[in-house]
Amino acid sequence: MPLSKIKPGIDDNSDATAITIDSSERVGIGATNMDEMLLIQQTASGANTDVTIRSANDGNSRINFGDQSSDGSGRVDYDHTSNYMAITTNSSERMRIDSSGKVGIGQASTDATLHVLGNGARLVNSADTDALHLFAFDGNGAALYTLYDQIGTAAGKIGCAANKLMLGGGDTGLVFQGYANDAIAPFSPDNANIRDDAIDLGYSSSRFDDIYATNGTIQTSDQNEKQDIAGLTSAEITAAKAISKLFKTFKWNKSVTNNGDAARIHTGVIAQEVQAAMSDAGLDASKYAFWCSNTWWEADETYTNDAGEEKTRTRQYHVEEEAPEGATKRTRLGVRYPELLAFVGAATEQRLADIETRLTALENA
Repeated sequence: MPLSKIKPGIDDNSDATAITIDSSERVGIGATNMDEMLLIQQTASGANTDVTIRSANDGNSRINFGDQSSDGSGRVDYDHTSNYMAITTNSSERMRIDSSGKVGIGQASTDATLHVLGNGARLVNSADTDALHLFAFDGNGAALYTLYDQIGTAAGKIGCAANKLMLGGGDTGLVFQGYANDAIAPFSPDNANIRDDAIDLGYSSSRFDDIYATNGTIQTSDQNEKQDIAGLTSAEITAAKAISKLFKTFKWNKSVTNNGDAARIHTGVIAQEVQAAMSDAGLDASKYAFWCSNTWWEADETYTNDAGEEKTRTRQYHVEEEAPEGATKRTRLGVRYPELLAFVGAATEQRLADIETRLTALENA
């Protein structure tokens, strides 16, 4: 039961206009049944409930939080001089929103739309990341942040260390090594470390188109990293001789579809014919790195985009066990031309050397 009702300047006796103090010293304004120490209640249709704290133009408006023995070390503070809002915990400012709406977390600086200082920042569904600065370090000395999709599933990481931008997912990523190295290198976001001889660029089912470069690619050819070095066998020479006759001109189906008669002419081999030439010589093409076969599975799925529209997309699965029932199996064949041409060239050189040996023998006969 209420201990008292205070009704200054109010002529009626309704509870909606009373200040009530109950037996537990809980206060209600416009309310008589309070579960909290202060309850302000306005039930009239369309009415607002506002609480205003005013101070001098050059002062601060504050709400302090303390325990029984002190004013406490937490507060919400509005500075009227600079027009910023600050939140303090444990006697230290932890967050600030300045007059332009910029937010600083972990420190008072707001030199960006969102300025975060501290260990363990997480961003989810960010629509506008312009002028975003993140500073935090993991146990490996790198500032790495996990990015999540709209349902909270980790999609990958982005971060930096020693003036290097790093991004990727799981154990597969890239590090952009500027300044001294001027290179993009394979990288593991999981342990913030460079990887070697581990990551492919593209896949048989998701290929790049053209690569523009000043120089050609460099393949490792160090003897210290090779074994079983040998010349071609007679069967390999036979296969290479047959392959050397398989080079033809052709047009890509996609180019003809897009460009019609203007589609350009390419030169190369047909992977199936290379496989047949190897088989005819008693060899298994799959044991040679110049011949490639990749298999994956595809299945259509429906999803809802950010606009709430239902769409259909094709997902790829590189492991059959992960593919849903009814998924379509796809296989694409290919060749590594540098190795294929080296194979043909080695056979040609050995054949020429054999011819020269025979001619020399005839001349000396």
